[in-house]
Amino acid sequence: MFLIVEALIFRAGWYENYLEPQSSAGTVETYLYWLTSHRRGSTPEVLVVGDSRIAEGFSAPGASEAAGNRIHFWNYGVGGATPRVWYYELRDADPTRRRFAAIAIAMDHYSDADGVDSIADRVIDLNFVIGRLRLTDCPDFAFSLQMPEYRAKALAGCFLKGIPLRRDAQEFLLRVRDRVHRAKNNRALGLGYIDAYPGRKEDLRGLTADFETRTIRFPPGLDAERHDTVEDRVMPDRAPQTGELTEYRKRWLGRILDLYRNSPTRIIFLELPRAPLPIPEDTVPPRFLDWALKRPGVSALPAGTFRDLERPELFFDGLHLNRAGRELFTARIAAGIAPRIGIH
Repeated sequence: MFLIVEALIFRAGWYENYLEPQSSAGTVETYLYWLTSHRRGSTPEVLVVGDSRIAEGFSAPGASEAAGNRIHFWNYGVGGATPRVWYYELRDADPTRRRFAAIAIAMDHYSDADGVDSIADRVIDLNFVIGRLRLTDCPDFAFSLQMPEYRAKALAGCFLKGIPLRRDAQEFLLRVRDRVHRAKNNRALGLGYIDAYPGRKEDLRGLTADFETRTIRFPPGLDAERHDTVEDRVMPDRAPQTGELTEYRKRWLGRILDLYRNSPTRIIFLELPRAPLPIPEDTVPPRFLDWALKRPGVSALPAGTFRDLERPELFFDGLHLNRAGRELFTARIAAGIAPRIGIH
């Protein structure tokens, strides 16, 4: 009886429509709804995939306008999303593999330098794709994590969706009418809000760094959250280099490439502006990108495409471009992608 009730609630397909709109799973489901319910006829479509740096730094209407409205761009930036999340999103967002002229995938850096935190062990990815995972996905998803306790948590949460969605369901039952209203409103109007978003006004003027002494001079009045993001991006801790990121990218970005292996859709990688200062180039080579570029239909914008945007006046924190940076970044993306899909 428990399994029947659990399946009727979380596997029948209706509950995904009423997830908390601001939650990780709710954001993914809403973006998928917009993609499937809004089509642009004969105009070529380009999907720009990334995390919050695309959500904040890229304007889909601005890119379409920069391309003379001969391309319809989509902003598919979901805060906190990773290549593992992007794979499951794209698998369900484009079932024919023929809708988009191109899919642009934003990488935080082309270098395969490992970070301090293990991206392969991001068990929180389950919260993003819980609405997308099928029963047949569960073992593969769970065993893509490395730590045994994370594997067990992911396996249980995938088979029994009520585990990761427990709090969401409890809050839904407490305020059913409010949740239904907000979920419907977000699906009906949310895309318009995103398209109209102009970006943040704040900047980091006055930020400087000495990379030899590893010291940063921060602008006055910077709050703790923005301060920490600047420190993490400008002077990151050096992690042991094990090749984990290369294997992770081959696994999850490689699966995206496999999805489009026999498709006319082009896959275009781009490297995001890395920080609000021109940080030193990483010595770890772009092993994944070199591997990916050997495939037909795969290309990448040059590594230096956005280097000149790595300036304090174009960022509002250590990660995200501000309004001025957003405008420049958007126009540059449109200019870089258009000729790669035959728009001149």
